Amino acid sequence: MGVDRLDLRARLVGFLFFLPILLSVLAGSPYTVIGMGLAGLWVCYEASSLLGAGQTLAQRRASMLALMGLFLLPILVNASILSPLVAGGIGFVLIACAFRILKTRERVFVLLISATLISLSYVSMHPLGIHMLLSLALIISACDIGAYFSGRLIGGPKLAPSVSPSKTWAGSIGGIVCALIAAACLYYLLARLPLSSSAIIFVLLIAILSQIGDLFESSMKRRLGIKDSGQIVPGHGGALDRFDGYLTSLPVAAIMLHFEFPLLANLATL
Repeated sequence: MGVDRLDLRARLVGFLFFLPILLSVLAGSPYTVIGMGLAGLWVCYEASSLLGAGQTLAQRRASMLALMGLFLLPILVNASILSPLVAGGIGFVLIACAFRILKTRERVFVLLISATLISLSYVSMHPLGIHMLLSLALIISACDIGAYFSGRLIGGPKLAPSVSPSKTWAGSIGGIVCALIAAACLYYLLARLPLSSSAIIFVLLIAILSQIGDLFESSMKRRLGIKDSGQIVPGHGGALDRFDGYLTSLPVAAIMLHFEFPLLANLATL
């Protein structure tokens, strides 16, 4: 099939739009929370625009604010302003408001967005949150790059032709292998040790989940009859097109952080 140079150039240019978000993570607290909040706001804006296509501008903005309110809940709990129980009740009301305003059939997608926003806020404040965010960025980016080149150069049977005709099994496997190689190289450079079996499982889990998120967003866009979630990134779609892998992996990562799963022993403590 070969590599599309124009598409590759668009991907490289698109990366520059996400560089400030990466720098905010590297800067540490409180900049990590601020940067993740801006990323969450971007995602909420696109989600409300896509799902509220038949609604008024005021309704779309109201749904955006309802969803963004979910990002604030872990911050308020962490500051002891709200109890977890009260925050949970408010979160339920905010999600119900988003459903009511948008009147969309894509309820699973709204729930994924909601879970991702809450998780993003929680992880950005966690003592190991920066390490987790960087680990996720490394694994998901490497998986995306590996899948792109493997799929283009090898081709072969389609992964899910009815959902995303351009994705192949070779691309999927190549993405997972690339994620493992990238994680192994990073850990060896920092710790001079190979990845443990638990860390390998962690990388495999995140890589597979990120591909599931990508396919889910592709199927939603197909149902809505759109190609890209937005046009903010020239020639490369919108925020949801770039963050789709996090919709399924970030909530799982947040749960693992909260319950201190041993799978984080290598990557999350770099």
